[in-house]
Amino acid sequence: LFSEAYTFLPVIHASAVIAPSVAMKAGAQVMAGAIVQPGSRIMENAIINTRSSVDHDCSIGAHAHIAPGVTLSGGVIVGTGAHIGTGSSVIQGITIGAESVVGAGAVVIRDVPPGATVVGVPAKERDL
Repeated sequence: LFSEAYTFLPVIHASAVIAPSVAMKAGAQVMAGAIVQPGSRIMENAIINTRSSVDHDCSIGAHAHIAPGVTLSGGVIVGTGAHIGTGSSVIQGITIGAESVVGAGAVVIRDVPPGATVVGVPAKERDL
């Protein structure tokens, strides 16, 4: 076993637009065409995928995935390990719980509990 620790730097595509006040932790990734607005925080190993828009003061938890084309309005909190599906939209001030899933194309207008799966317009919880 190796006793050495490794640190992974954030990865930012050249076409991404990131405000200077955005805080990014080790291993965070921001892909092509993504926009991250002022005051937002992206934790360890989180992914902001292609053409996603993360508005002001959002918090993206460790290991979370914001899929391509997602729109997060201001002040959204995305919990650790959550997945926000392709093309979905989340209105301002919503909390997406840890390990939850937002289905592709969903429109989230209410908080999502940890571990829940929500789908549809408006997004509603679904048992799998």
